[in-house]
Amino acid sequence: MTDSTTIDERPGADEQLAELHESESLGAEGHGAHEPIKDRFLLPLLLPLLSMAAVALLAINVSRVLLAGDSDSALAIGITLLLTILVGASVISAMPRAKTSSLAVTLIVGIFVVAMAGLVALGPSLDDGEGGQANPNINVAGPANSTATVVAGPGLTFDGVAFDKNYDATGPIVEIDYTGASGHTLAFRDPKFDGFLLGTDAGAQKRGNVKIDPGAYAIYCTVPGHAAAGMEGTLTVAG
Repeated sequence: MTDSTTIDERPGADEQLAELHESESLGAEGHGAHEPIKDRFLLPLLLPLLSMAAVALLAINVSRVLLAGDSDSALAIGITLLLTILVGASVISAMPRAKTSSLAVTLIVGIFVVAMAGLVALGPSLDDGEGGQANPNINVAGPANSTATVVAGPGLTFDGVAFDKNYDATGPIVEIDYTGASGHTLAFRDPKFDGFLLGTDAGAQKRGNVKIDPGAYAIYCTVPGHAAAGMEGTLTVAG
């Protein structure tokens, strides 16, 4: 005798089908409940933050690479970087069927290379003066052998004398005391004293020591036009 009972007619078949439909509906509802959280909250929040972090990382490290060399090398690096970006964009646009994962890996590799270049160039980009060290001739510690008091003004002069004002001092350590009308500065033309700058404005450094050999040294106001109008003088140092 053959068994003519179908699956739907077997005992418990209705209950099994009901449980199966219920589990599928619950799974669909659970999946749908998670999708809005990811699409409405996580992605809009994380994507801008990740984009800003990537742009900041690239900007900082590219700046380090450019600052590590002179003007010619910075120009060459900038042109190379621009050409690389243009070629990369052209290659990506020519591959419309490229996988998202492949593009993501390429982008990550590019960011990693730029970050490593920035780390390598970190030392040379931090230039504190000649040879990467502070200038030993300016802001020297210890007592001064003499003091030269320079007064800015009246007008565009040093102590009322245009171009030819002379100040005598005795080295090897001379203190420069700068006073007078606001809006003026004082610096040496000799590159041995690069970084030495006094000013008469509030908050500016108004006095400082220099380690200086015997000789005559030109001083001037660095404000554009002031030196040409008369704010130049000479510091004459005796041994």
